[in-house]
Amino acid sequence: MDPVDATSASPALVRNLVLAVALLATAGAAAWRAHRGDLAGRTPAAALATLAVGVTVLAVEQATDLWRFREAPTTVAGMPLEVSLGWALLWGAVPTLLGGPVWAWLAGFAWVDLVAMPLMTPLVELDDGWLVGEALLLVTAATPGLLLGRATVERRWLPLRVTLQATLFTGLFGWLLPHLALAADGLGWHDVVDHSYPVRALLLTAAVGFAVPALAAVTELHRAGGTPFPWDPPTRLVTTGPYAYLANPMQVGASGLLALLALASGSRTLGVGVLFAVGFAVVLAEHHERLTLSRRWSAYASYRRHVRGWLPRWRPHVPSPATLWVSETCPLCSATGAVVDTLRPTGLVRRPAEQAPRALRRMHWEDATSSSSGIGAFARALEHSTLPLAWLGWWMRLPGVARVLQLIGDAVGLGPRTLSSTPGER
Repeated sequence: MDPVDATSASPALVRNLVLAVALLATAGAAAWRAHRGDLAGRTPAAALATLAVGVTVLAVEQATDLWRFREAPTTVAGMPLEVSLGWALLWGAVPTLLGGPVWAWLAGFAWVDLVAMPLMTPLVELDDGWLVGEALLLVTAATPGLLLGRATVERRWLPLRVTLQATLFTGLFGWLLPHLALAADGLGWHDVVDHSYPVRALLLTAAVGFAVPALAAVTELHRAGGTPFPWDPPTRLVTTGPYAYLANPMQVGASGLLALLALASGSRTLGVGVLFAVGFAVVLAEHHERLTLSRRWSAYASYRRHVRGWLPRWRPHVPSPATLWVSETCPLCSATGAVVDTLRPTGLVRRPAEQAPRALRRMHWEDATSSSSGIGAFARALEHSTLPLAWLGWWMRLPGVARVLQLIGDAVGLGPRTLSSTPGER
């Protein structure tokens, strides 16, 4: 082999060596877990952590110029696939399968990188500030991946799990997959926004329309003790919020947003990808979901007889009526309750707050499993009316939005009230 061939073969050897080491380490960790008898319980968490690390590593690679990988037939988003996959497995799957202190894994990752990266010079060119990039990856990729894997395995830190998963899936479906599809068609993100102001406004409005039900569905799962990840489900069947109108609000929202990106950019690859994803979800995933959730919850079959997967209802399906407690001695509160009555809400009973079994100071909504007060209660009431008003209610109950609206309401006189009666007098 002449010197030119040896030089060209060297990067390929390094790429394959990285992947081989990662696959062997993952296989070894999986075998050890299988020997202990708990591999099945950790496999979904390991896959989730691997995906989180992989997406973040590619995002940092695209956003910085602290190292440059040689172009290869397998290059994806600026990095050879063997390297990005191997990196994701070593930082995601392996520690999730093996367990151990997070700080110890981070120290180990840092030491291995300090030794290994300079040895990979046939494959990667390191900038003077590459150590900054390594530190950035430890903070943005390794730490979240380790925490997400451990929290998912142990079913702990629910807000952290939901936040990291929402960030991961937004990055995957909102950036990585569209980025690859656009690049395949010779397009970029500038093509998505290269339109007149009226068209941009229309596209943005449609995007918000699809995003709100998906985000509201995530918060609804969170309130029920679960996450968007199918193998990290809630503790009960969720039939409230967007799920009262649609069985798959997150899938519909993600598909709608991707379809808008395809339409705005003119990307045929992205359009074909959306059609394939929707077809797969409707034909195969839907069947699997029905079987799985029917085994998990006995009420699921009845729920799906009333609620479709991809076509929303006009009015909600409410298996068990909810109660809206509204004061009758407060004129403004009573008027608000009367407005709710004019909407002819489905499955909602309005009762005087003065007769509630406990002292209430705000409008209060409750069903058998959850409750909301103030602006949240009014938003819940809207969800019992029709689809457009329900969408408004979902938006009002989004975590940041709900807090701001409640502060504004309190500032203009819609704050808590002290009712004339007490619980003992009711």
